[in-house]
Formats: sequence, structure tokens, C-alpha cells
Amino acid sequence: MCSEVGALLDTSFCVCHIVFMYTEHFKLAEIPFRVTPDPRYLWYSDQHLEAKEKILYHVTQSAGPIYLLAEVGTGKTTIAKRVGDELVARNNGRVVFVYAPKLTTTNAFLRFVMDEFEVKTERSYARSLKNFELFLLEQQRRGVSLVLLIDEAQNMTRDMLLLIQHLFNFSTDTQFLIQIVLFAQPELQPRLDRLKSLKSRLNLAKLRAFDLGQTKEMLEFRWHVAGGKKLPFANEAVQEIYRVTAGVPRLIVKLANEALIKAAVDGVSCIDRNTVAAVARDMMPDPI
Repeated sequence: MCSEVGALLDTSFCVCHIVFMYTEHFKLAEIPFRVTPDPRYLWYSDQHLEAKEKILYHVTQSAGPIYLLAEVGTGKTTIAKRVGDELVARNNGRVVFVYAPKLTTTNAFLRFVMDEFEVKTERSYARSLKNFELFLLEQQRRGVSLVLLIDEAQNMTRDMLLLIQHLFNFSTDTQFLIQIVLFAQPELQPRLDRLKSLKSRLNLAKLRAFDLGQTKEMLEFRWHVAGGKKLPFANEAVQEIYRVTAGVPRLIVKLANEALIKAAVDGVSCIDRNTVAAVARDMMPDPI
């Protein structure tokens, strides 16, 4: 037991030492390339900003339900959380943000959503649905707007998607009683294609991977937020990061972070293509 604790302490010390060496070496206030969704480090490309504003418009103007499609690592969840934060900051309603759970029945999913809104559920699916409808009507009478943001919506079954479609029927002549946004990986699209009635009611927003220029802008933005001055990546290094990651933001962040650690360990201040390539070989056995 003592040896296990000692090993953990040694590992923790090593990590802290590397972090300290990394930030000291490059004169940074903090680490700029973490994969955690810190909103301070969210850099908006034109397409990210367009997607966010499109979603906010549909929600705030009751312009109809919308879904965002994005590949893994392109910023889907970060956009979802930022949309939620901005809606909460406007303080004109109630926002529920959930990750689509891998539940087996539509009743379980309905109960899950109702629990998030703190609405009483029943054993009967029909009675639970009626309770939820009455809740939505009461909130509408009180002038409270309700928003449901569902991340990882590709996990939803066909029947769960049909429940979402049913919720769209809860509306007045001028607005929906609940605004719904789905955030999903592209696997959702084929299922929507088979549910033509649902698909016809949904508006679409998309995120794509960065191009080379956007890759460099994002690196520079994060570097400056962390207190850095001139970005230590040579142009050829940025090109290599883009080539290896195909412009996927999460992979860019991970590769840049590992390259900076290697540079700090090696005692170099400018990162070239070879450094990035060496790190990429360790991180990605099959580079893109």
C-alpha cells in the first residue's frame, strides 16, 4: 500500500515538475493547450461563431428546433456549453443541458428529461407526458421560456427522436412551449433521413475542421490568453500540426501541448517541423 502511495506521489511530482518547467521555460502564466472546455480558451472561427449565433437565434426567437452536426473534436460540446451559458446569462428562462444517456426505453428518457426540469413523473408513459405538457403550459403562462439542450444526441434511439418530434407539437400559435437543440456527431444524420417528418421540422447547423489559417489563429489565441508573447511554433511546425491533425481542434490542442513539453525538456525555444513530427509519431501511430 505504501509503495502504491509512493508511486502516485512520484507520478504527481513528475507531472507538476513538467508543468512548472513548461510554463517557466516559455514564460507563461498557465498552460495554453488543455483539452478541458475552459471558455476563456474558446476561439471562434467564422463557422463556430455562425453556428452559435444561428442556434441562439432559433432559441431566442422561437424560430424552430435546430440540430448541430459536428465530427468528434471539432468543438460541438464547447459550443453547446457556451450556448447554454449565454442563455442563462440572459436570465429570461430556464435552460437544461444534458448528455443524451444510453437508455433503453423512451419512457426512461422522458423521465430523465422531466427529472432535469423537476417535473413529477408517473409510472404510465402517457400520464408522465401529460404532466410534462401541463408543466410547459404553466411555464408559458408565467412567461418562462424553457430550453432543452441535448448533447451526444447520436445516442438517441428512433423512438426517443420521435418523442422529441412529439414535443414540437406543444406550442401556441406563435411559439413553441419548449425550445430544443440537438448536438450530435454525424451518425445522427442517417436516422433523421429515415424520419422525414422530424427532419423537415429541424433546422441544421454544422461545424467543420479548421483550415491552415484557422489552425494558426487558434494556436496564437490560446498562446496569448496563457500569457505568451510570440508563438514559438515555426510556420513549418504549424503546417505539420495541421497536416497531422487534419484541422481537428481537439487534436491540434493535444499535439501542440505535447510538442511544447518536448521543447521544454529539450531546452529549445522554437519548435520546428521535426519536433512536431516526432511527437506526432508517439501520439498518433497512424497519422492522418
